[in-house]
Amino acid sequence: MSKRKTFRRHFWQAADSFIETAVTQNIVLVQAIGLCPIIAAGVTLQSGVALTACTAAILLPLSLIMPFIGNYLPKWLRPVVYVLLAALLLVGAAYLLETYISPELYARLYVFIPIIAVNMLHAHNASMAQTMHPLETLFEALGSIVGFGAVICSISALREIAVNSTLWGHPVGIGYVLPEVASPFTAFLMLGFMAALLQWVRQRVSAYFRGKEAEHQ
Repeated sequence: MSKRKTFRRHFWQAADSFIETAVTQNIVLVQAIGLCPIIAAGVTLQSGVALTACTAAILLPLSLIMPFIGNYLPKWLRPVVYVLLAALLLVGAAYLLETYISPELYARLYVFIPIIAVNMLHAHNASMAQTMHPLETLFEALGSIVGFGAVICSISALREIAVNSTLWGHPVGIGYVLPEVASPFTAFLMLGFMAALLQWVRQRVSAYFRGKEAEHQ
């Protein structure tokens, strides 16, 4: 098989993995990973973006490093190296957030950064600790980041608007606020509605393609 065909095959496999982890098998709405930070810390858009960025700062480097060094490590050593690299990246992401971005934001999120990192790392440990093609691990990590970011940023933005009548700290002109939206129970309800909507869309799309197949038979 030529290099071009091999790359094309890996690319489409990676694209399928991206769509699956970001949409059809969304890491939050379907796999229920990363719920705690969304429920407890996703109350402002800034918090949602910061947690998404920290997740990307950990998963993306790992998805690029592990496929290259995994071939040179014994099978039993790969998860150990994976966890050690993840810990270093986690400390680095927390340091950058506190030192160069916003100490106040770090003070609100420092408890949740390790939690979301552990959740995401657990979800990807099986794939990244093995010798997969770099393109596949990269796209899978990107799919998880996009899927998680879309959920937490949507919920965080809605909660900030409802609770503070602001978005990213700027007033949005709503004359009333709903402080109870900041409660974890409300976040659970929002996640439930989003999960139900995703399931409905998946069923509609599946039914559409089944109908198209039936027409061509």
